[in-house]
Amino acid sequence: MTLRQTNYYPQERIFVDRETCIDNFRNFIQNPNNQDYNALFYYGIAGIGKSKLQDELQSILDNEYPKVLWVSMDFENERHRDVSTFLLTLRNNIQKKSKLKFYKFNLAHAIFSKKSRPDIPLSKETYPMLKEDGFFYDILNALNETVFGTFISIPVKRIFSIINNAPESTRRFLEELPIDIKKLESMEAHEIEKILPVIFAADFTDTLGTNSRVCIFIDTYEAIWKDWRGVGSSSEKDKWLRKCLIPNMPGVSWVICGRDKIKSLWVEDEQDWEMCMKEYLIEDLPEEYSEQFLKKYIEEEEIRSIIGKASEGVPYYLNLSVDTYEQVSKIKKPEPENFADTKKKIFGTFVKYLDENQIKTLNILSVPNSWDENLFKMLMEEFNRNYPDFSRLIKYSFIKEGTEGNLSIHQLMRESLKEKHDPIDRKKIHLFLHNYYSNKIKDIDIKSITPEHEMALIEAYYHAKEALELADLGGWIVTHCELFDQAGYWKTIYPMFNDFVEMLKEEYGPYNIYAGIFMKKLAYLNEDRGRYNEAISYYQQVLEIYQKNFGRRLSVDSDVAVDALSIAMIYNDLANSYMGISEYKKALTLQQRALKLIKNIDELELIKNSDETSHYIALIKQNMALAYQYLGQYEKALELGQEALNVREALFGEEDPEVAKTMENVAVIYQHLGNYKEAFALSQRAFNINEKKLGLKHPVVAQNMSTLGALCTLMDKPEDGLEYCKLAVEIAEEKLEKTHISIAETLTNLGSTYQCMQMHDDALEAFQRALQITEYNLGSENSNFVTLLNNMAESYRKMGNYEKALEFYQRALDIARNCLGKEHPTVALIMSNTGRLYIETQELEKAYPICQKALDIRGKTLGTDHVDFAITSLDLGMIYGGFGRLNDALSLSEHSLYIFEQKLGSDHRYTKQAKLVVDTLKESR
Repeated sequence: MTLRQTNYYPQERIFVDRETCIDNFRNFIQNPNNQDYNALFYYGIAGIGKSKLQDELQSILDNEYPKVLWVSMDFENERHRDVSTFLLTLRNNIQKKSKLKFYKFNLAHAIFSKKSRPDIPLSKETYPMLKEDGFFYDILNALNETVFGTFISIPVKRIFSIINNAPESTRRFLEELPIDIKKLESMEAHEIEKILPVIFAADFTDTLGTNSRVCIFIDTYEAIWKDWRGVGSSSEKDKWLRKCLIPNMPGVSWVICGRDKIKSLWVEDEQDWEMCMKEYLIEDLPEEYSEQFLKKYIEEEEIRSIIGKASEGVPYYLNLSVDTYEQVSKIKKPEPENFADTKKKIFGTFVKYLDENQIKTLNILSVPNSWDENLFKMLMEEFNRNYPDFSRLIKYSFIKEGTEGNLSIHQLMRESLKEKHDPIDRKKIHLFLHNYYSNKIKDIDIKSITPEHEMALIEAYYHAKEALELADLGGWIVTHCELFDQAGYWKTIYPMFNDFVEMLKEEYGPYNIYAGIFMKKLAYLNEDRGRYNEAISYYQQVLEIYQKNFGRRLSVDSDVAVDALSIAMIYNDLANSYMGISEYKKALTLQQRALKLIKNIDELELIKNSDETSHYIALIKQNMALAYQYLGQYEKALELGQEALNVREALFGEEDPEVAKTMENVAVIYQHLGNYKEAFALSQRAFNINEKKLGLKHPVVAQNMSTLGALCTLMDKPEDGLEYCKLAVEIAEEKLEKTHISIAETLTNLGSTYQCMQMHDDALEAFQRALQITEYNLGSENSNFVTLLNNMAESYRKMGNYEKALEFYQRALDIARNCLGKEHPTVALIMSNTGRLYIETQELEKAYPICQKALDIRGKTLGTDHVDFAITSLDLGMIYGGFGRLNDALSLSEHSLYIFEQKLGSDHRYTKQAKLVVDTLKESR
């Protein structure tokens, strides 16, 4: 192996993303406050770059403020934690950059040294001081004549004689000692040490005055408590600095760096520090800055990504990784596994100034994601009764405060602690925390779920994964997630089911029946979240799992009745998702297959409970009613929907949410049939049931409200409709993911209400938002998208922007014909609206064939007594009137008026419009 030359002077690493810290410093230097003394304190976890920051700030002083004298001290040096040595070193550092004299301090320090070490003579060898005036060595020789016995006797007279014979410039500095030499003679060494900071400050201020341009840096401030073992108050360890030294050096700027917050401790002891200190956290580096740093040294993107994510924005981690990269590069091409030991290296830095009990406490606290004082005390009571003081603990910089006031350990330190913590102990703590959070969600009411309950569920699952066996974990998920599922917290529980399915597949293989059961729940949740394609994928996987486990024996016998029933219901569930993406014919085929399978089971009397088969048949018929509704076959839809409603009411009672769901579906069918009163009555019943059972702030209740709002608008009560629709959108946006299709549906109804109220800008805004969500979820080839395009065209038409309206009508018509068929009621709706536009532009020759075709489709699909048929009939009547065919015009208009009066009442705007047309035609004949 070839030996390589050691590089004692490695390349200086770049300094990134400390602009905020630097700006604070510049402001501090340029605009010192009006107090007698002031300090700037930066704190952050080990490795965050405090020392590097100080280097940068000192460089700024050198380059931008050359008249500022600065010196630096570091408590990392063990000797600096001693008061007398700190002051002596500080004196030396200042004298390296200035001619400042410390006569009084030198004298007091020499007396202190002789009293603290009486057996050691004071000489140049044993008491190294920088060169002072020659008289000082005479004083040292005099002190060496100190008499020791019961009392220590310093030769005071001789010292005074030496001072009196010193040069005048020296005597001037020694005339006003803060304390008399005779007093020093009578004091013990530790008593003199306490006043050394005051004497030091007096020398400093006497020479430079109170407007000195001096900046003193102190680093590694936390080390001052390294040797403190809980004897006395921790505040006594730095009292000499904050109470004796800094306040007695007015005009000096102090920049202190440490791991832990200190301001509150200082303010607690001296209120003036509230005004005299600014305290700033040194944040983790943002991801882009970490990447910027790593790009300078590491070529491989994969390695940079691994290091960047693992570093959690800690510069020291990045530096260690670059060191490793450079070392490995000398031997071979670096691989990701070469960086596995970086966390181990940084762990020692994290815990450098912590004792064993503190480390034990932090091991415990690294298990929960976050904690408050109450949970802290419970954990300590259970696992570490000799826990440190909570108020002191939370001042550590690696303890982070969240937005809700909860506390946590910095993620990088937490990972480091995890690797060092005994796994058996961690599992016990996980189990404790799992039970703690599970109890928080025990016996809660569905209408009383709060964000705190939601968070407790998430935390309980997190710890359950570490504490429970797989089977117990599955049981816990089913038991504890059911209520949250009913309450509409789908996006909260989805990751749990998804995670658990992956664990089942990994443990038992992809075709395990339990994986299939939980995968079906994932499909349900995707359907609830409006993610129909994902739901279809899961249902198809479940179907494959069921068929592999149950066999393909659909010629049912007693052994496979339940299996066949499960497969039938998967067909039904799969059909629901196909309806969500507008594949109604495919959905109907699957529903018919499911219905046939269940009827075979029923006919063979393989399931003895007839109510059970009735329930499944009613459920499938309810869903088939939806398919027929989307296909525009409203009478068939109503027949099946009403049949399903009757059966479900008989089975579950009239106040069950499942019955309410069927009511809502039938209500929508009545709406399409133009029977708005019947629709409103059913929808109101559904709303009442769901609001009572689920609470007002539930996604299903929001859907009910949106339907009620749409019906109010159709019934010419737009003000009531607006109230319903606004609240529906508010609830949906609060409870659902921002791209959920239900939000688009509530926005669609809100936009229609705005449109009815002539608030077209608001309508277009609502439609545009709904359009974006719909396209994101379903694409552009579906009935929802068609409806929105048509609605937007209507707004443009009513605003007089006919060119834009025609563009949207044509786009809607092309998609509708393609995905719904040429004779669907929605196609007729778009054609009817287009014809009305041509009526308004006086292009009757263009309007006539379009309106006639729309009337034919509506008559065929909806019947001639439908409100929509009457709308087109009235339009066609006006066209005939324009052509001079008054008898035909009157006949059509009178038929429309009759339908409106029967269906909508005499006060509806459609009725009034039709009556005006009829009266005008009669007068014209």
